[in-house]
Amino acid sequence: MKRRRRLNTQTIQRKKTTQTQRRPAHRQPGPFWAFVKFLIIIGIIALIGYTGYKYLKPVVQQKLPSLHLSKTPESEVTTAPQSPNPLPVENTTGKTAPQSTPVARQEEPQNTFMKATQVEILNGCGQQGVAKILADKLKALKYDVVNTGNYLKRGKPYFKVSKTKMIDQLNTKKSRKKCLELAKAIGLSPKQVQSYSNPNPIADITIVIGQDYKKLPIFQRK
Repeated sequence: MKRRRRLNTQTIQRKKTTQTQRRPAHRQPGPFWAFVKFLIIIGIIALIGYTGYKYLKPVVQQKLPSLHLSKTPESEVTTAPQSPNPLPVENTTGKTAPQSTPVARQEEPQNTFMKATQVEILNGCGQQGVAKILADKLKALKYDVVNTGNYLKRGKPYFKVSKTKMIDQLNTKKSRKKCLELAKAIGLSPKQVQSYSNPNPIADITIVIGQDYKKLPIFQRK
């Protein structure tokens, strides 16, 4: 019995030894093959990323068109010339815009105000207050009486003027016409109207009241 047990024990040990010898030893890969394996993995990842970018980019651009911005080099950017008269914007709403009524240009009112003729009245008869009386009558006729006083001759008052006379101080065609109109209003004849070119006149017309003033129609009217 003991012998059989020994045989069995030896047989089992032989089998274990045989199995242990048949198993190949586990070898760790060298650094070269590890590097090659790393490159293969990186290549696969890059290929997957490139394929996804190539096929997914058009889809993203269609869904988000605002993200697709074309970049133009600064050297190629040109500014379009602005036209002096821009074209009207086309109405795309389908509604007709109300037409604006042209505003009629308002003409400036013409100055219808006529400058009143300036008159100077001098007393050449010596009657006190006669110049003021004539001044009030002419003011009622819309004349501008700018001065009243005594008639001077050689720097002294002179009251021996026999006939009333009128002097046109501007000596123009227009002023001559105004003198004749005033002479008619007073009652003077055209012969009593004189013209003189005064470079610095006090008034347009000067009236010298003579000793005949009582005969003039303007003094006879009340």
